Amino acid sequence: MLLLLAGLVAGCASGPTVGLPGASSPASGQEASGSAPPTVAEPARKVQQLMMVGSDERLVTLYLPPMAPAATAPLLILLHANGESPAAMVRESGIDLLAAREGVIVALPPARDRRWQALQQPGEAPAPSSDVAYVSGLIDQLLAEQPVDPSRVYVAGFSMGAALTDRIACQLADRVAAVAIDAGTPWGGACEPSAPVSVLVMHGTADATFSIERASQMVDRWRELAGCPSDGAPSPEVIGPATIAAYACEAGADVTFVTVEGGAHRWFTQPDATALAWEFLGAHARH
Repeated sequence: MLLLLAGLVAGCASGPTVGLPGASSPASGQEASGSAPPTVAEPARKVQQLMMVGSDERLVTLYLPPMAPAATAPLLILLHANGESPAAMVRESGIDLLAAREGVIVALPPARDRRWQALQQPGEAPAPSSDVAYVSGLIDQLLAEQPVDPSRVYVAGFSMGAALTDRIACQLADRVAAVAIDAGTPWGGACEPSAPVSVLVMHGTADATFSIERASQMVDRWRELAGCPSDGAPSPEVIGPATIAAYACEAGADVTFVTVEGGAHRWFTQPDATALAWEFLGAHARH
């Protein structure tokens, strides 16, 4: 069933929207097709907070939605591209609007010197990433300080932030229920997740930074890890420029691959990557 994403898309992007076939209703309680989008009484509150993990202190941008007393909310950590900033990621994604509309706590940490420690080159000895360590500690702090539902912790990223998201899914699977990877690449090291994690990969066929072949390799690896069927792709859904292949897998996780015909290296607006990411992420909770 295709979900209408009007409540997610408003203010995020113009043009047609795409729903993920077979996705269940998001965990935040978004209504099904044909219903009016929820009314947002007030915007999410923006907070910039210095947050320390060990000796690593960074200025994290938070969007805190209006919430009822004693309620809990999903947490989405959103990672920007190399050379960019949390502010640029907010402008590209409209994530502040989604935070208010869907009741999601959003955290945008900055990379040191605007470059993530994400990739491991072939032949390199395995080395820990200070950014994976920071995100892990950030999750701990936000669980302690904010009304976060620990079963609904998500990570999404664009470009090198997407490569770091792939690495986080491999190394922090016991903390993260699902991830969304837009215009990314495999991080390069071994992937041995300690728990099931659901993965959405979005990629353009004309991406000149990270090739569509790299994205396909990442999807194949996650399909194998999740115990997805090995007898080829399901019947894909084609909507506008997007082709959506959604795999229901045996290991308690789902994998979905969205390819955008002619799509370049960007956080997509047609289809809307923010809406697609939340529809996927919000439908998955850690058990």
